[in-house]
Amino acid sequence: MKAELVSIDTDGVFHGEGGFWDSRAERIRFVDLLRGDIMTWERESLSRHHVSDVAAVIRSRRQGGHVIATERGFALVDDDFSPVQEIAVFDATDVRMNEGGCDASGRFFCGSMAYDGRAGGGRLYRLDPDLSLHVALESVTIPNGLVWDAAGTTAFHADTAEGRIWAYEYDPTSGAFGERRSFVAFDGDQGMPDGVSIDTEDGLWVAMWGGGAVRRYDVGGALDAVVEVPAVNVTSCAFGGPESRTLYITTSRQHLETPEQHAGGLFAVDPGATGAVVHEFAG
Repeated sequence: MKAELVSIDTDGVFHGEGGFWDSRAERIRFVDLLRGDIMTWERESLSRHHVSDVAAVIRSRRQGGHVIATERGFALVDDDFSPVQEIAVFDATDVRMNEGGCDASGRFFCGSMAYDGRAGGGRLYRLDPDLSLHVALESVTIPNGLVWDAAGTTAFHADTAEGRIWAYEYDPTSGAFGERRSFVAFDGDQGMPDGVSIDTEDGLWVAMWGGGAVRRYDVGGALDAVVEVPAVNVTSCAFGGPESRTLYITTSRQHLETPEQHAGGLFAVDPGATGAVVHEFAG
């Protein structure tokens, strides 16, 4: 399969990330992470909303508006992205938020990473609906692609630097991570795992940083589909559109030694699968 370019920002998206289908607004959103902007694409129109120095992840809130992971914490915003409340998580200046998602109970998780990418420099944080903060995992490096299976008892979490997707035992009642096992390991020849989406058959669609593709792995961890993307740094993928049948794919210009025509562009493909429900933040 080959993904088609649907939009590229004339101002240049530098590091597109965190693709997310906003089902209430019926449009795809993603972040230009290091510029602190929320990007929204709707009917061939791409708009940009600046929200912070860093915008790492965006998800809808059940009561309206959105939750956004910023450089060192979280921000609650209304439907127009105007600030409602800021929640500080840490004060270290050499660490930033990177990627996350919500479980079925509406808890919002986001992983942090060191700017220099040092091993174990980040944590996975959990923001509960009562706005209390918790550390879900210690010592992560470049956390990405957090999704849950349909049963809600397994959490899949990629660490790009480790070249691995981990499958964690997950307690949906407490929101606690348990024992982990290696689900897929990468040697770098096909790129490294970045953002992850999951379909209704528990297949993982993995954006491949440095690999110019999205790769699907079945419930046993076997590769069974590849989507080619005409940009090498593929960062995230998200199902959306009618019946959640379109896979939207974000890309980045970060760390490119030579310019790429479509780097930073938003792509789409019909992969023949249906995306699982993307849960909202319950806070």
